[in-house]
Amino acid sequence: MKTLAAMTLGIFLTLATSIGAGAATTLVRMSDHQPVELGKCVEELGRSDVIFVGDTHDDPDLHNKQMELIRALYAKNPQLAIGVEMFTSESQAALDGWTRGKLDEPAFEAIYARNWSYDWRLYRDIFIFARDNRIPMIALNVPKRLIAKVVRFGPQGLSEEERKELPPGDPWTLAPRQAEFLKRLQEQVFGNRPARLNRANFEAAQGLRNHTFAYRIEQYLEKTPKAKVIAIAGTWHAIKHGAPDSLKDYGKLSYKVVLPDLVDFEWQKPTPEDLDYLMPRRK
Repeated sequence: MKTLAAMTLGIFLTLATSIGAGAATTLVRMSDHQPVELGKCVEELGRSDVIFVGDTHDDPDLHNKQMELIRALYAKNPQLAIGVEMFTSESQAALDGWTRGKLDEPAFEAIYARNWSYDWRLYRDIFIFARDNRIPMIALNVPKRLIAKVVRFGPQGLSEEERKELPPGDPWTLAPRQAEFLKRLQEQVFGNRPARLNRANFEAAQGLRNHTFAYRIEQYLEKTPKAKVIAIAGTWHAIKHGAPDSLKDYGKLSYKVVLPDLVDFEWQKPTPEDLDYLMPRRK
């Protein structure tokens, strides 16, 4: 049975609105709120080192949009890598084996299931496309045992050896906008009841994820400077004041952010400070 912390963490990662099936391949540019066709978006996105794409984990329509974007970016620059939140850094070797054609699908699916709880079929097309085109994939996430320890004990609960597995330093803080979202989420989950989850620890865990995603991307691009990375991560990590903003602590990489529509969060309308392009929902 999932612990309350794990359940709340899952809620945090999945609370983003979906885009509708059959939506046109058009995004909304946040700087002027104008619709822009995918091809033109890709021209701008492809000039950045990193393209963060927000994910709603159980939304197949959004995954189809992500697949369209990956195909378009790959057509523009075959030196593309795909960063995925679904895998922890401990499984990087398995991802490498998959994209090099050394693992069959049943074996890889079993490894996927150990890393990620959502149905393999939701993400299968992305992984198959990467394998068939030998596109490198980057395991972005923090090992589960370390995240669980931070949620329970805070960063101070990590040993010196455990810290060596994480980004240098410990700037695991959240931007005020993200912290406010977490506060409201906990209020929705717990109401007036005392929260069993330590908010400071939970914020540190989410900050650690943001920084780890950024650090893993920076490390890859340091070794492969001509590449571009499209990073697929939960919307509240992919938003500008999440993992993208954390890139500045590890280098001078440029980025753009594409997110699904966030209209369910009436108190937090998306702005150009949050993202560059919005994926509209079907009306």
